[in-house]
Amino acid sequence: MLPLPDKRIRSRAGRSRQQPRIGAPDRSLTPNAGLAVITELCERLGVIGTLDAAVGPVKLRDRGFGAGELLAGIAAAQLAGEDFLTGLDRQRADAAGQQITPVPGLASTTAAGLARRITPAQWQAVESGLAVVTGRMVSLLPAERAAALAGGPVTIDLDTTDVEVYGRKKRGVAWNHQGQRVGRPHVAAWAETEIVLAADLGDGTDDPRATAPDLLRRALACLPAAARAGRVAVRADAGYFAGQLARAAHDAHISFAIGAKRIAPLWRLLAGAAEDAWHDAIEMDGAQVAVAQYCPD
Repeated sequence: MLPLPDKRIRSRAGRSRQQPRIGAPDRSLTPNAGLAVITELCERLGVIGTLDAAVGPVKLRDRGFGAGELLAGIAAAQLAGEDFLTGLDRQRADAAGQQITPVPGLASTTAAGLARRITPAQWQAVESGLAVVTGRMVSLLPAERAAALAGGPVTIDLDTTDVEVYGRKKRGVAWNHQGQRVGRPHVAAWAETEIVLAADLGDGTDDPRATAPDLLRRALACLPAAARAGRVAVRADAGYFAGQLARAAHDAHISFAIGAKRIAPLWRLLAGAAEDAWHDAIEMDGAQVAVAQYCPD
């Protein structure tokens, strides 16, 4: 605790201001007032009820929190800046914030217990529930914005990231090539709206190329019908450089752009590109692009 200053704080005009007081925080105030907007959004889109309907019951007795409240409560805590399950307990201690959060009273131990009850099939059912919410969101947009989204381009981004965790008893994680104990979220997102359509959680040894075709098919199934009827493409980096994903995109009648690994045939292709084939890349300073024909096996 800091000592109070000896002199009064003065403004630039020379007029004295009230002396600051340092003490216990006012429990009628919250640093997370923006959660009121999240609660309103959840109610308008029916997020919790829709997720509960898609996932089904996770307990024998129909009381307490369900899957929809679990996911919405964790998401709200993340939006408030929390990174761990224990952040739910910090949010519970915020008396004013609990009045405006979408899921008040969710404790970390309760959330962990509920998560263990949810089966793999129920986790995947979350995707169909969120697809309903996404369709509802698009239907509430102004007609011009909805038409722009549906008219395309509609881009599905595939990406993975390693999330380092600690503790020898952590389940579903493994050591990656950098010596970190990690989980590996594998996500397919609608790029233009930044909405996750489908996702898997692997560990540090999982190769995303193996499950990418199924993830793409699930993401396409979760697109709103109007968006699926437009110009759809999948975009992935060189970590997905494999024929299976390209074939899955071709079978679904969508375009694809997959980063290629720097293998010998591509170095030869690069060396053979004419000087006048290169053009300045859009919105990329100091970068150029060229078009060349290449068909991998």
